[in-house]
Amino acid sequence: MSLLINPAVDTLLFSLLLIAIGWLYVYHQFHDLYKRASARFFSGVVLLHSLYSLYGLTQRPPNLFRRLGIPLTLPAERIRALLLSEAGFGTGGGGDGGLAVPVPMPPDLELLLSRLRKDESRGWFVRFGQRALQTCVPCTSAGDYTLFVFAGAILAYIRTAAVLLLLTSSANGRNRWRGYVLGVLVCAALAEGYVVASMSAAPLPKDGTRVFMWHDNIQFARQALFLLLPVLTQFLPVSQQPGPPSTSLTPALAHLERSLARAHLLKTTRAATMRQP
Repeated sequence: MSLLINPAVDTLLFSLLLIAIGWLYVYHQFHDLYKRASARFFSGVVLLHSLYSLYGLTQRPPNLFRRLGIPLTLPAERIRALLLSEAGFGTGGGGDGGLAVPVPMPPDLELLLSRLRKDESRGWFVRFGQRALQTCVPCTSAGDYTLFVFAGAILAYIRTAAVLLLLTSSANGRNRWRGYVLGVLVCAALAEGYVVASMSAAPLPKDGTRVFMWHDNIQFARQALFLLLPVLTQFLPVSQQPGPPSTSLTPALAHLERSLARAHLLKTTRAATMRQP
């Protein structure tokens, strides 16, 4: 399962965030009503994004090896038989998993099983997840799968960056934290890209058990970051807003008046001294 819950819903939410950011940029300095309601608005943004991220965090990506409790090295025909048995088809004396009559599989599942016949695809399953192998029909290499996986991840990073930009605006009083929170997000994206793109296809254990599913665990960590980072940003200290210019000009004017009085006194004193014989 991709990080995106639904591409249409994700695009809609991302568009709404862009509209909200544009609206705030234009109006927040001119409307007192916005300034009074800003605290509730930013809390609502954090709540909606947190619920969205929490839902994605609970929806673990599909992984038939974990779901069926089978080793990664199990032959594809045996996996087919287990899937058919799980779907409720009885076993007989036939050839396809014991079925007397072969049962057609869905096209995407058939594509996955055909790819799992190769050992190289088993390594790609670990790196890029089941959804990539099951739905990316034109993918034939590790580079193709990398682009396919990053397409959904990049949009999710942009969505979270838009939320962080909103939470670190001057209207929220946390604009001095913008570089730090966006830096954390950028570092996470670069680290994920480096791990996925440069990770060598390590040989799988002979028994196919205790395999570290890189894609599934990276996606879980990414969703956890998207859930926690906006919440922590909202609890950062608020920057002290500078007061109106009059507050700083008043002491300066008072000091200037005192200086002028001293200057006049000094001038009068010097004149009197010069006239004294």
